[in-house]
Amino acid sequence: MNNTNPTKSPKFDLHVHTTASDGSLNAQQIVAEAKRIGLTTMAITDHDTIGNVKECIEEGKKQGIRIIAGVELSAEVDSGKMHILGYGIDPDNNEFNLVMKMLREAREDRNKNIIEALKCIFKINISLEDVKKHAKGESIGKPHIAAAIVEKGYCPDIETVFNKILGKRYMETIDRKKLPPKSCIELIKKAGGIAFLAHPNSLKLNTEKTFAKIKELQQYGLVGIETYHSRLSQTQSNAYVKMAKELGLMISCGSDFHGPEVKKDVKLGLGVNCNLPTDNEALIAPLLKALNM
Repeated sequence: MNNTNPTKSPKFDLHVHTTASDGSLNAQQIVAEAKRIGLTTMAITDHDTIGNVKECIEEGKKQGIRIIAGVELSAEVDSGKMHILGYGIDPDNNEFNLVMKMLREAREDRNKNIIEALKCIFKINISLEDVKKHAKGESIGKPHIAAAIVEKGYCPDIETVFNKILGKRYMETIDRKKLPPKSCIELIKKAGGIAFLAHPNSLKLNTEKTFAKIKELQQYGLVGIETYHSRLSQTQSNAYVKMAKELGLMISCGSDFHGPEVKKDVKLGLGVNCNLPTDNEALIAPLLKALNM
């Protein structure tokens, strides 16, 4: 059950982004913030990269915070969006790192197409070099494009860019190469990790079809569902917890924190309006046991 008590003390957050992808805090900053608010466990889950994982682990040791080496992969689906979280990744796995490099290169091709579309449709003239100035890590994405648009004076802030430009349907159809769900899960497993479905509402499916899709993913090796997320209502979370129990899957809980410059309303360890039960460590005990942590 979601907790909206603003005075609670969060203990964990299993969905966190850094400057390695599209977050605004680097390894030292994100661990320092985790320490400040009292977290004891945090998973670093950047898009298509584990670039900051080792540094976060080292910083975590200094601050007494357990860091889970994670990743967030975008999977190929017919409708909606599917993101797969990997927990317990080996940062030195060669096959995993080679595939991550390939996916980042695919992102760059997509970024070039977006930049061209911005010029043709919105008369917004930015370059890939303008975008790269805002990327502090390996993975370059839409938040960096949005930052370049703001810097050039076309929009007042990143939120406006997404609402009025990048979030438009015809812009979202400019996609990039993604791995099939089965391949995402197998890759995570080969790298020593375990796979969870992130924010299931992104699938844009009804309850029956969501259950069927999760059951299909389970056959490929999915072991859990992110049942608690900043953008999930209590009703949605309850439904996903029920599905997890029926399928014998573990659950996870994460804010999807990117930093105040990217998602203003999402707080580390707390979500939106303190809607995450991150003060209840019993929720993630099975996950930690599976990771031998």
